[in-house]
This record gives sequence, structure tokens and C-alpha cells, in this order.
Amino acid sequence: MIRAYEEKDIDQSLRMFQEVGWMEGDDSDKESFKVFSSDSRVNVVELSGEAEVIALTRAGSMRYQEHEIPMAGVTGVVASRVARTQGWPLRVTAQSIAETVEDGAVVSVLGMFDQGYYDLLGFGSLPYHRITTVDPASFKVPKLTRPPVRLSKDDAKEIHECRLRRLRVHGSCNMNGEGITACEMTWDAKGMFGLGFRNDDGVLTHFVVCKPKDEHGPYSVWFTAYETHEQLIELLSLLKSLSVQVHGIRMADPPHMQLQDFLDKPFASQRARKGGDFDVNPLSCAWMQLRINNVKQCVSTMAFRCDSLRFNLSLTDPIEDFLPDGAPWRGESGEYVVTLGETSSAVCGTDKALPTLSATMSGFSRLWIGALPASSICAAGQLTGDDELMKQLDDSILLPSPSVDWDF
Repeated sequence: MIRAYEEKDIDQSLRMFQEVGWMEGDDSDKESFKVFSSDSRVNVVELSGEAEVIALTRAGSMRYQEHEIPMAGVTGVVASRVARTQGWPLRVTAQSIAETVEDGAVVSVLGMFDQGYYDLLGFGSLPYHRITTVDPASFKVPKLTRPPVRLSKDDAKEIHECRLRRLRVHGSCNMNGEGITACEMTWDAKGMFGLGFRNDDGVLTHFVVCKPKDEHGPYSVWFTAYETHEQLIELLSLLKSLSVQVHGIRMADPPHMQLQDFLDKPFASQRARKGGDFDVNPLSCAWMQLRINNVKQCVSTMAFRCDSLRFNLSLTDPIEDFLPDGAPWRGESGEYVVTLGETSSAVCGTDKALPTLSATMSGFSRLWIGALPASSICAAGQLTGDDELMKQLDDSILLPSPSVDWDF
């Protein structure tokens, strides 16, 4: 039975989190879970009278070009050891997504544990996320000219508000409720610390939150926020100031930026550190996924400086296979006539005079957000259409690389 979470489920929920290694079974787990689940929609699967699967979603918004659209983040799906390989995680996630659609969520976003699983619910992968270890002494930035302020979990509300005001790019997400930021400050908080800067009015404008390791690192940048590129450079200056003791900092490229532009002799450093404790060890992976929950509304946000392009869209959405009979929303499968241009639209129906694009929800979601060109998604088997239509789509849908810029 799938049902809403109740307070009586907390011990069984903690057991699930401990079984998957998200919690260690100490006295702080209960409070951490309450913070994590605050401001969230939480559903569980009850088997033999006990909660054995849990799914959490949190409302938020996504930046699409110049639009801010309602979004729901799937922040956690956990199955106990007795509920594996029975299909329950997919079913409770599908039902949770359907409920967020009733609340107005136009898209859903999640972080996957591996490629392919959430494709079964229509999720498609976003672009690669690059993380590397850098020597903070090698940052080519001005010397820090003012001391930062310390930040801790007690500052979660202020930190969260700063995150919401950060410099946004296409595809970036904001999450509602300061509980998610408070959780990130405490979830793995062994030495976790934040440093930031305030403006003349005392408002926090930019910061970095790090997880240290040993005496010399490498430290890991957990998350950061800034409102201008000048503030980003000041944060890099702050990290450089730690290089007196810290020899490595592991962090992601800022959205639409390359850390390499701010490093002195990055390749020489990479060669010198190879195989050591501070090996650059770059990691690139696409672990965030997205799916469209409202085709008409999502297409209406698309605006391109191109000749009007019209085509039939034949869309299959596999989420319907995991929803209960009689569910008011059963996914977005159907036939649409799509118009792309300075104003765009999708209306139900077909036009025999137009070419047809056949798409899975995974593929069309990736096309819509600009994760890859249409021809590349076609090669991956998630879109099909004639060569001329693919070329027209490649030439028309020109979007900045999307960046969620908020891990969950």
C-alpha cells in the first residue's frame, strides 16, 4: 500500500536510511530526518504493516531562458533491504510525481544513482557535471582584502535566502524551504564549515560551504552562492587564502564557467600531482535528470530567433505504467502539433501535412531543456524523425547548456 508518511513511520524510515548508508545510527539521525523531510511531500510503501520504501519530493522552481517555472525535486527515494527488486520504488516515485503535478509542478528533477533506472519514469539525463581537485595556491585571483564571516548550521535560513538570490543560469533550480539547506549543513557535518561575505547592510551576498579532510585536505566545496562574477572571484581569493595549510580543494566548475581559466599552469600541476593524495582526478558525469510534466506549458516557454518550425510530436510517456488505475494524471503520452519560433506552442492533434517527430519522454525532455542536439538524442534512440526535421531542430533549438546548480 502506498500512503502518506505519518509520524509513526519515523523509526522505520531511519532504519531504511541506515540500511542504505545515508545515516549512521547516532542520536542526531531523528532530528536530521525531520529537517530533511520538512516542507516536503513524503510517501511510503507499507508492506506487512511497516514502511519499507519512502519517496520525498520538494517544491521549487526552474529557470528556463527568461522564465521561472514550477518544479518539483525528487530529493530521496529509499528502499529497505526487504523491499528491493519488487518495483515499489518506481511506483511510489511515480505517484509522488503525479501528486506534485496536481500541485502545479511543470517539471520534475532528480539525482540518479545510476543510468537507466529513472528513464523508466520518463527522466532524461542533463549535461555532464565536472568536478576536479585544484591546488588553491594556483588560483590566478587577487589577494583577499577582507576577512570573511563564519557560517554554520545556525545560519541556515540566511544561507538559504542567499542561495535563492544567487546568479542564475538556464536550467538552474531553486528549492523551497530552508530545511533543505539546514540539512546539507548537518547531514555529513564532521567539520563542515561555511565562510562568506556581507554587504554594507549586513546581508549575506556570497559564500562557500566546505567539508574538510585531514590537516592538508583535500577539502570539498559542498555548495556555494554568489550574485555577481566579481563575488565569485572573491570566493576564489578566499579559497586561495587557505593554501597556507590546504594543498587541495575539490570543487565543480561554476555554471557556465571553467575553473581552468583561473588556474596557473593547470597541466603542469596535473602531471606533478598524478597518483598522489592530491591527484587532480577530474570526474565528469551526468547524474542529474529531468522530465516534463506538462508538455503544453513547457513548449510555450520556448522562444527562438528562427523561422517558424512546425511538426507533429508523437510522444510516449512510460510513467503511466507505474501509476494506479484511475489516477487523474497519467503522464503526457499523446499526439501534438508543435510550433517553434519567437512564440511556441503545442496543441493536441496531428497535421498530415507536417513531418513527425516520435519521442520518448526522456528524449523530448532532453531536447526541450537543451541537454543535447536533436540529432544526438536521435542517435541515442530517444527520438526518431527524418533527417531534414533533425537538421531543422538542431538549427532552431539553440540554448545555453543547462545547469541545475543545486544538488539533491
